[in-house]
Amino acid sequence: MHKNRTPITMGPAAAAATTPRFWNVVQGDGDNAELTVYGEIVTKRPKDWWTGEPDDGLFTTPKEFLEDLNLIKGAKNVTVRINSVGGDLYTAIGISNRLKELTGNTVAIIDGVAASAATVIAMGCDTIQAYPGSLFMVHEAAVTLVGVYNHDALAKVNKGLEAANSAAAETYESKTHLGIDKIRNAMAKETWLTGREAAEKGWIDEVLDGEDPEMSLSADKEMITVNGLRMSASAFSNLPGSIPVAAQAAAQPNTATPTDDKPAKTSAAANTTKTKKNKEDKHMTLEELKQAEPELVAQITADAAAEAKNQAITDERARLQAIQEIAATVGDQEMVNEAMYGENACTASELALRAMQKQAKLGTQHIQNQAQDFQQSGAAGVAADPNGGNPEPDLGDSKELSEEDAVKMIAGTFNNDKEGK
Repeated sequence: MHKNRTPITMGPAAAAATTPRFWNVVQGDGDNAELTVYGEIVTKRPKDWWTGEPDDGLFTTPKEFLEDLNLIKGAKNVTVRINSVGGDLYTAIGISNRLKELTGNTVAIIDGVAASAATVIAMGCDTIQAYPGSLFMVHEAAVTLVGVYNHDALAKVNKGLEAANSAAAETYESKTHLGIDKIRNAMAKETWLTGREAAEKGWIDEVLDGEDPEMSLSADKEMITVNGLRMSASAFSNLPGSIPVAAQAAAQPNTATPTDDKPAKTSAAANTTKTKKNKEDKHMTLEELKQAEPELVAQITADAAAEAKNQAITDERARLQAIQEIAATVGDQEMVNEAMYGENACTASELALRAMQKQAKLGTQHIQNQAQDFQQSGAAGVAADPNGGNPEPDLGDSKELSEEDAVKMIAGTFNNDKEGK
């Protein structure tokens, strides 16, 4: 499709080496430039769940895209090729507005699919073109929520969604002039159109001559492959039935079509060769399999990555839910927040252990504080005042107390106590 053009990737070479670009700036001469927008549209490139490295999947990010756009803003003719399932709406609006600012003539060509936010980018160009079988889709904004929300919080979320829908509708209206009510109605239904239908209904300007894009859905309809580009379709609820569902590879029959020259012999020879090859292929190494069946290996790898990602999301939601269930028992919101979202995030059981350790530490510290207070008070050196008591009566040599002396002693003790002595 681009035989006469030489791709030139602009931007820092180091960045290109570590984070692959899935759009290029292509120049035929100083007056013409081409941008390709493929894959999902995101605010920033996501990182691999396990390694923390930038994901090398297909993503369009505003920072890198706009850096490249600045380099070709003086071109007289700019072509923007699109094959994207969409993504972040406000990123798309920002890119669309920057395309509108270009002084040259801009043309958007839908190579395969322009869905959701990708259609908003297309609206930033002077002319939108598509092949007859290309797909064009508009729908309402959506958001993924994780956590606990009350009525007021959900009302704020809904207000944000309504603002997003209004912004998208205004972007469509500024280009198509179809009317806000008609546009909002189409968005509410998740409307899918072929390139020809989109032109007939006024969403795009022109239909191109050429081959229609090749499309297929995975068996679970979670992934869509368009012109060999595999993208997520999980956000769509009204996928057109015209997209074929990819079937699993079937075993090829061991028969050959007979020819007029050697009908039986050629068939037998072909069967023998196939049988030998199948036996040899049975013990292929991974590298040999990649070379022999690159598309199959790519699909298996993508499916495994998608499954791992979905499982990781499920596990993370379960972790957060478990922590929320014991949050009241922990009684320390800062500790709960750290366990859920902080650098030392942990499971609910680990949080419970942390809370117990904290309580034990507080108990030990309390005892230590009491001991320190006792030492500082000087109470350890305080003794009881001496009490001489009542004088022992003089019994003389007999050492025996007469009845009269005993009465006097008791009376004297009573009178002393009575007088405060």
